[in-house]
Amino acid sequence: MLNRYSILCFTAGASLLTAKLAAVAANPMSASAVFFPNFTVIVVVFALLWAGLRARSTPGESPGLRKRALLLAAAGWVMTGFILTIAWVDHNLAQRTNASVYNEHHKVWATRGLVTDGSDGAPVRVRNSIDSIAYAFERSARGTELDVHYDMEMDDFVVSHPRRYEKPNGTLLTLGALFDAVGGDGYFWLDWKDLRHLNRSQLQAALARLKQITDRPGFMNRVYVEGEAPFSLVAVRQAGFQTIYDCRPLLDSNMLAPVVVDVFKAVYYFGGFTAMGLNSGTREEPIYGPGTRIQLRNIPLFVYHVPDDPEFLEDLASSRNVRVIIIRQDIDRFDFLPGTWAGFLPAAVPVTRVGWITAISAGESQMHSFFT
Repeated sequence: MLNRYSILCFTAGASLLTAKLAAVAANPMSASAVFFPNFTVIVVVFALLWAGLRARSTPGESPGLRKRALLLAAAGWVMTGFILTIAWVDHNLAQRTNASVYNEHHKVWATRGLVTDGSDGAPVRVRNSIDSIAYAFERSARGTELDVHYDMEMDDFVVSHPRRYEKPNGTLLTLGALFDAVGGDGYFWLDWKDLRHLNRSQLQAALARLKQITDRPGFMNRVYVEGEAPFSLVAVRQAGFQTIYDCRPLLDSNMLAPVVVDVFKAVYYFGGFTAMGLNSGTREEPIYGPGTRIQLRNIPLFVYHVPDDPEFLEDLASSRNVRVIIIRQDIDRFDFLPGTWAGFLPAAVPVTRVGWITAISAGESQMHSFFT
């Protein structure tokens, strides 16, 4: 005889299974990309079925049985809600064109400018300086990443990686001075280091200052502000700036990576951010690997910490949704284009590696290996 606990378990199990089947039907690629979450769904559905059968066949309502049934049912409903939310997010992301996001063939930008140590007789150019950034643009970089802090006492942005400010060429460099010197052309990826540490009033003051120094015709369209604190980054977006949500996915091989990536994807979508930033990982241990590529296929990506591995760079540059790539601050790959990686290999290195690449078009994804 059915009782309320058996009904609760059967209903939660049926809802979870229906939601998962509907999500897979809407996005068949998810079945292969997220094995562990799919396996977990199957386990929970069977556990709910078992608990429902036990509740139906057990006379009375024992406290232990009630507790197990309620916990399992709660887990089933939470998983159902999460699956439906991600399916809805994926559906809406697939409708976007992201046409306003940087999308040129030259995807490799500079990292804090192009740093030179003077060993070849050239001038010394330190990171986050006018000289290094101007040199990167001179070498045909389409944009540059740079580090900034908002100094409340100065009511200004300081260009520096550490909080103990660097002084390129012996002087403190403000963002306004940098823009005055090299802001006439090129794109700027601002890694706002202390964004998450600012309270509401400090953030509003900082945004007012940032709007002042970017108040130039068409200039805000060439500025992307990166941050890892979503609530603070929402305020940046509301101020009219293009935003990069910096997320920290797990290694692509980690069985929990698909769930973590889905959480970041939901935050990105509901935050209304322009692009997502993430570490690429390496060829041996990719973060932006095959599974993560499928999950993030409809999100414009700004990828950092990319190793200077031409074949790995080819893999990234060939992805439709990878819009910007940054390598090391002393590496010039600004002329790199997909299909040209062999020309960057040292002559002594045989071109015999095996690589992977993802072809994504018209909302479809096909994973395949290629041999060079």
